Amino acid sequence: MEDKTKRLKRFQNGPPIEIMETLLNSLANYFNREIDQAADSKLWTLVILGVHAVALTIMEGIFDKKGLTGFTFFLKSFIDSTDDGCDFSTIAADIHQHRNVIAHQWLSVSGYHLGYDFEMMKGWDKRGDTIFFNPIKYCELYKKAFSAGSKMWQYAKLLSENDAEDSKKRLIERYEKFK
Repeated sequence: MEDKTKRLKRFQNGPPIEIMETLLNSLANYFNREIDQAADSKLWTLVILGVHAVALTIMEGIFDKKGLTGFTFFLKSFIDSTDDGCDFSTIAADIHQHRNVIAHQWLSVSGYHLGYDFEMMKGWDKRGDTIFFNPIKYCELYKKAFSAGSKMWQYAKLLSENDAEDSKKRLIERYEKFK
């Protein structure tokens, strides 16, 4: 592992892309391997928690977008596809709420509003008052977002030069925060 002082100097002296791509590469090469293992083991609750953690880490660090706003932007910018029912940003509030219940509460009336359907070809579908969500499709599109040349690696197109400098500053502050 790179020495923490050397890494900090690299971040401080380098262009904004240095710290932003270190973050993305680290998530892709470390955290996503665990999400893959959870998916391979059909641990869908852990997949949802992991994807959400990555989404908010990227959104807060690079784009300065928090909570549901950041999560919706993440889905719209990197995950959504034109495949039937794969516009996950449309149900971002439901997924975000579901993740919050999983992470912080577990038992909740809102648990009756989002169900899993592993057999459907769509990413999600509303049936009556319940949204049925296919975590397999969600995970596939998440993994695709990190593939070579994908939307994730074109994140800089969504930032102005000033936004990139702000991101660098914010990410360095976060890097130094926990000593």
